Amino acid sequence: MATFSNVLSTAIASFGSDAVAVFTEDYTQVFRTARAIKAVVKETAKLMEHPIETGAIITDHRIILPVEIELSLVLIASDYQNVYKQIRQYYYNATLLYVQTRAGLYLNQLIQSMPHEEDPDQYDVLTLALHLRQVQYVTAQFSVVPKNISNSSTTNRGTQQGMPASNGQTFEATSLFKITHPFED
Repeated sequence: MATFSNVLSTAIASFGSDAVAVFTEDYTQVFRTARAIKAVVKETAKLMEHPIETGAIITDHRIILPVEIELSLVLIASDYQNVYKQIRQYYYNATLLYVQTRAGLYLNQLIQSMPHEEDPDQYDVLTLALHLRQVQYVTAQFSVVPKNISNSSTTNRGTQQGMPASNGQTFEATSLFKITHPFED
């Protein structure tokens, strides 16, 4: 297994730039010595389906879900403890990351989970499956409602005591809700 580490170190040195890389918001590359073996990017949408009277189901629109990325990484023995601590720190701090793949740049990614395997056959490397998920921000938009003098009675005046019902109102209410029994004359 020591030869695997040597081959991996040679491969790292021979590449000029990473095909898959993780950056902070200021475009500083993180996890530099971690080698991405595989990146699975999931861009999915939820289709909104509705049944109609004939029994058919129609799809009238969709909701685009956050992008999820599963990044398989290999951490080499020379510094896997430091890199693992760095990844864990980004996980605990909920730091937004950018993931660059050959297909594109995926913004606002948070580390959702970071399971890893420790295999005795691979004693000099640590494999890590980094799960990232996009954070989507929503900005509330408020409009200014112009004040209208005719609506001045709707201002907050605190708790108000209600007026007692008149005799006519009381008689009307009781006659509407009078209970009659079918066996009574």
